[in-house]
Amino acid sequence: MAYAGSQAQSGRGSTLSIGATPTLIGEIKTVPFTSGKWQTADVTNLESGNDAEFITTIRDNGTVQLEGNRVPGDAGQQAVETAYDNGSLQAFTLTLPKSSTQTTTGDTYTFNALVLSRDFTVDVTKEIDFKVELKISGAVTYTAGS
Repeated sequence: MAYAGSQAQSGRGSTLSIGATPTLIGEIKTVPFTSGKWQTADVTNLESGNDAEFITTIRDNGTVQLEGNRVPGDAGQQAVETAYDNGSLQAFTLTLPKSSTQTTTGDTYTFNALVLSRDFTVDVTKEIDFKVELKISGAVTYTAGS
């Protein structure tokens, strides 16, 4: 099949929600989603020959960094603050925009995470921003959009 042009997507229109009954976290600008990493165990033994042998043991699904505009009264941002204050595990849903072949919803990633940190910057020449670091606990579930 001949190349018909890029199928890449813009992040515009993506959403991140918090809670079992998802509440949109408003005015997020970026969501760098670091990939997980498998831990390994060295199982090299006397019969391994010249090469080391490893097995996977457990996966750490990493962190998610959020950056956006701080919005007073935003229910999602307030839920993030509450989760940080309580140190409680929360459900999160990242929904990507629909692709050209999707009519109902874009792809989603759901996961539970702890809010490790939340910061904001006040600068007279700029908007008040916020930064949040989430530590994923457990699996990340990918669901293809439709």
